[in-house]
Amino acid sequence: MNDSPILSEFLIRLFFAIPILVLFRMMWLYWTRGRDPERDSASVQYGPPENLTPGECGALLENAVGVSNITATIVDLSVKGYLAIEQEDDGSMQAPQGFKNYVFHMLKPPNDWNDLKPHERAVLTGIFIPTNPLKILSDAMSQLQNAAPNSALGSAFARVQAMTTENPALRALSKAEEPPRKAVALVELQNHFYLHLQGIRDLIFDALVAGGYYENRPDRVRFLYVAKGLIVGFLMAVAGGFLAEITETSLWPWILTGIVTGVIILVAGKLLTARTNAGARALAKVLGFKDFLGRVEKDHMERLERTPDLFEKYLPYAMALRVEKNWTQAFGGVTVPPPQWYRRKHSGDFFPLHLIDDLNGMSDQAGTVLTSKPGSSA
Repeated sequence: MNDSPILSEFLIRLFFAIPILVLFRMMWLYWTRGRDPERDSASVQYGPPENLTPGECGALLENAVGVSNITATIVDLSVKGYLAIEQEDDGSMQAPQGFKNYVFHMLKPPNDWNDLKPHERAVLTGIFIPTNPLKILSDAMSQLQNAAPNSALGSAFARVQAMTTENPALRALSKAEEPPRKAVALVELQNHFYLHLQGIRDLIFDALVAGGYYENRPDRVRFLYVAKGLIVGFLMAVAGGFLAEITETSLWPWILTGIVTGVIILVAGKLLTARTNAGARALAKVLGFKDFLGRVEKDHMERLERTPDLFEKYLPYAMALRVEKNWTQAFGGVTVPPPQWYRRKHSGDFFPLHLIDDLNGMSDQAGTVLTSKPGSSA
């Protein structure tokens, strides 16, 4: 388009200004809606805040639900008496090379799980109730149908769900239930526990939203902006190729501009996960509790010596908040009874540091096993 140099110049300047405009837009969104409200400085808290579980505390702190939150929930449920964890030195079930045999023993039947929070029941279900993929798919479609932002998407999810509910054979399979297993090895959860992970994350974040800690779920906000970044970057790259042709300029600056714009949206979207006023106050308490668990000071030690049972009670929170080593070291000179929920053959004398080493080893293995899908290597 050499006969229209003014138009070409205008298109070039307009296109290359888009990343700058998008950057200012994302900065405005972060300033007005993406930041946490002002909160008071964190003061030491000597107990978990607002009846939050370890998994909820970890999610509120990190704006994410990782495997460490799941394993902390498993340990918390053990402390509460719902299951026992056994490390087998030479058990009958062989673990892959480099793995230890961790076995979960159910202590309370499913009828006794009703007092637990939904995500806690989901963790126990994922461990002890044989997985029914069709039931999980049906439940997921129901949730997506309710969460769909428009009727078209809702109708699409409803049609997928109808494929299960309208077919007699599939409907029967989706409702089929097997009896719970009394004991399950960690390695047995490979290739099927991952089907429960998203549901557990949903339940934790839904509870935090229902509790007023978030206005919108941070994981969905991040997903939304990742999708926007990819779509905008792709469309701008395609448009850039067209504009490069009609302006007879090099192709790569146009494509690079589209990629940069998409990356700005994607990266900035990770920051737009603001908590509400209630969430900011709860976060301050979580940080104060983390400070208590992670700092070994004289006044803390005096408190611990009077209540050694706090070791196992708050251990799951220390794991979720990633200060378990500090918390365990605080009990180096305190007589702590061995926990009834952890069994180890040929264990000898009980030392808190040995326990946390074992639990961290279990957590590391869980990071591989609980997220593994068919065809992946453990």
